[in-house]
Amino acid sequence: MRIERRFFDWGVFFIALGAIPLAVQLGWLDQTTVGDAWRLWPVFLIAAGLGILLARSPFQLVGGLLIAVTLGLIIGGALTGGIGAIGCAGGGNSATAFPTSSGTFATSASIDLTINCGSAALTTTTGSGWTFSGSGDADRRPVVSSSATTLTIANAHGSDFFSFGAARSDWHLQLPTDPNLDLSLTMNAGTAGLNLAGARLTSLALTGNAGSVRIDLSNSASVGSFEATVNAGDVLVALPSISMSGSVTVNAGHVGFCAPPGAGLRFETSGAFSGNNFDAKGLSQTGDTWTSPDYATAVTKIDLQATVNAGSVELNPIGGCR
Repeated sequence: MRIERRFFDWGVFFIALGAIPLAVQLGWLDQTTVGDAWRLWPVFLIAAGLGILLARSPFQLVGGLLIAVTLGLIIGGALTGGIGAIGCAGGGNSATAFPTSSGTFATSASIDLTINCGSAALTTTTGSGWTFSGSGDADRRPVVSSSATTLTIANAHGSDFFSFGAARSDWHLQLPTDPNLDLSLTMNAGTAGLNLAGARLTSLALTGNAGSVRIDLSNSASVGSFEATVNAGDVLVALPSISMSGSVTVNAGHVGFCAPPGAGLRFETSGAFSGNNFDAKGLSQTGDTWTSPDYATAVTKIDLQATVNAGSVELNPIGGCR
């Protein structure tokens, strides 16, 4: 069997990239220490120099291997604990409160939020009105676009992921409980807390990149569907006491689910270099499917598909999900 060298280097790179976040999630490495891995960038230059010197020698494969491993470890470490700090911590500017925005939804609405480098808190209130407030960089105020059926909020320079020197954003969005809501949240290098008590969610979609998100659905009125993609991030979800289905994709990250008492659970799993605690929590395995003993007779059934690559999924993690 002949191994294509360029594919070999890319394979080693991705293994190193995912190994660091996975080791942190398993408690083998300290997140704070790993977060400073980006400071080792001179090591990459050394590895690149050795790769050039060895390019036309019998050790050519070793040169490529050094570059792939070094780059993977540095980026993996930065994604795990340092990328948010790289993008935000320059922070020479102070946060400035921006004007409060508000509006009223019709019977249904679509909400799309994108926050880079900061924190967001989503809560609920009775009625049909919404309110958005917070603070951030005076030169990077969030752009708010709304109508009776839509609400879009994003950083003014949303494409500028590495906003060196920018003050961290701090958002608070209060959503109404009367309308049916399609909620989409993209979080890049930040933290978010969603307490969605009473919310009528037609769908909830989350993308977390190097961020930490806590979602409390335990008292939501309804949850039609749930989708989450986690890249080098950490997400905890308190599930509702109502039947629902959803899917999660985890790449070098962690997702934890807290299930309500009496709910029947079924997880379909796939991926590589992954881990879960389903067996320890009493679920039985048939092929790639894990099922709780009471699933067939449970009134409340929760079905989730989990695709995990170099990451982990937990049921009822220590410390809970709120």
